[in-house]
Amino acid sequence: MNPDEYTKLAEHERNNWWYVGRLSIIDTYLREFARGKGPLRILNVGCGTGGTVPLLERLGQVCNIDVSEDAIAIMKQAGYEAFQVDGVDLPYPDGSYDLVVACDVLEHIDDDASALREWRRVLRDGGGILLTVPAYQWLWSGHDVNLHHVRRHTAGSIRRLAKTARLGLIKDSYAFLSSLPIVIGVRVLHKIRRTTSGSHVEVPALVNSTFIRLLRMEAFLLGHVRLPAGSSVVALLEKSPR
Repeated sequence: MNPDEYTKLAEHERNNWWYVGRLSIIDTYLREFARGKGPLRILNVGCGTGGTVPLLERLGQVCNIDVSEDAIAIMKQAGYEAFQVDGVDLPYPDGSYDLVVACDVLEHIDDDASALREWRRVLRDGGGILLTVPAYQWLWSGHDVNLHHVRRHTAGSIRRLAKTARLGLIKDSYAFLSSLPIVIGVRVLHKIRRTTSGSHVEVPALVNSTFIRLLRMEAFLLGHVRLPAGSSVVALLEKSPR
C-alpha cells in the first residue's frame, strides 16, 4: 500500500466495523490459547499500524514487525516499538516466542508454506500461531488486487498448509458470517458495473455500529462453535513437542 493507504488504515483500525469485529474475534481465540499460561512472548507479524497491539500487550511482551517502512513509521509515531523485518526471513533464534500472530498477512505472501515453516521455527514447543485470512477464491475482486493479495483461502487450505509446515490444529472456523451476504452483494454489484472498491470502504455510522454489534456476538459464538461459512478464516495452530 502507498503511504496514504496506511494513514487510512490507522484510522479504520480504531473505528471501522471490520477491524473492530476482527479484534473481537481474535480476542476470543487468544484468550483460549493464553488461559492458564503466564506472560507470553509474542511476535506480531505484519503489525500494520498497530490495531492489534493493545490486545496483544495484555497477554505479554510483543515484538512488532512489518515489511513496510510506512507502517513502521506510523507505529513509531503512535509510541510503539516496531521493526522493519521480512516476515518470511526472521532474524530471531529458534524457539524465541510463545505465540506468533499474523492477522491478514499470509494472503500477501507468495510462498505461504515457507512463511508458516519460518513462523514455526521461532516458536517454542507448544507455542501457537494465530492466523486470519480472507476466504473463498470465488470472492476474488479488485479489492484483493488493491490490497496486493496473492490468494484467498478456505479452512481446508489452511489445514493443508499447517500439515505441510508440521503444525497441529487447535481450532479453526470461518468468520464474518453475519456480513458475508453484504460482501457477496458488493462483489456482484462491482462486477456488473465493472468497477472496484478501494482498499478501505466508508459505510454509514448506523451500518458501522450495527455490524460491530453483530460481530461481537459472532466472536462470542466462536468461543463455543465452529461457523460453517464467512468471508474470513481464523485458525489457531500449534507447534507440537517432538
